[in-house]
Amino acid sequence: MDNLQEPFKKTDRITIRLICFFIFLLIISFAGFYKTYLVKFPSFEGFTWAHHFHGVVMLTWVLILVAQPILIKTKKLEWHRTVGKASYFIFPFLVLSFFLVARASYLRNIKFGSEADALSGMANGIPDMFYISILYGLGIYYKKKTSYHLRFFASIGLMILGPGLGRFLIAVCNLPFTAIPVMIGAIALITLVWMISDIIKRRSAFPMAVFLAIIATTFIIIPNGHSVWWQAFAKFIAVHLF
Repeated sequence: MDNLQEPFKKTDRITIRLICFFIFLLIISFAGFYKTYLVKFPSFEGFTWAHHFHGVVMLTWVLILVAQPILIKTKKLEWHRTVGKASYFIFPFLVLSFFLVARASYLRNIKFGSEADALSGMANGIPDMFYISILYGLGIYYKKKTSYHLRFFASIGLMILGPGLGRFLIAVCNLPFTAIPVMIGAIALITLVWMISDIIKRRSAFPMAVFLAIIATTFIIIPNGHSVWWQAFAKFIAVHLF
């Protein structure tokens, strides 16, 4: 997020909405992970250094998401560019943290369950590396096209909203696990409405269509964690990379 060519006025309202959304993301993530992770301080029983590394990098990333639209709104463009360039350094660590958590989860699950279940569990982590890389890569590629740029980064926010909100709904609100697919469906609906709104306003549907395709992919992969094709793919990763 390090260059803007379009006038600020055209994106002023959506910038304010992004600020509110990213702040909400930060708050709900803290609330969701407080009861399932932070409350275990200082022993953090059941967690490994990989989880701590992921937590620190993800917090840094969310703070970047919060800061960037604020810098746009306050017209501090140089700072916006500087933080955007810093993301080039931080993002690889973010992807690495997804990998390390997936590896830690696999090694834990293989100890207490079957190999098939452990490989199936990887469907919740490994694909995220590709999803977020696609969104970030496109966001950077279209950094001079503000409408695309902000939508791809908003999609990243919607993507990483899931873990914190899911934990909040289950651990804090005591909702059943079935709340998770409902939550994902709600995020998909928001994305679809945004895409339709863009079409009505004669804007490109491309950015939100990409994220909608990613959501659709999760609905295909996660329920098929025990399928032959996913087991083969996950086992290849486990054998050669874990």
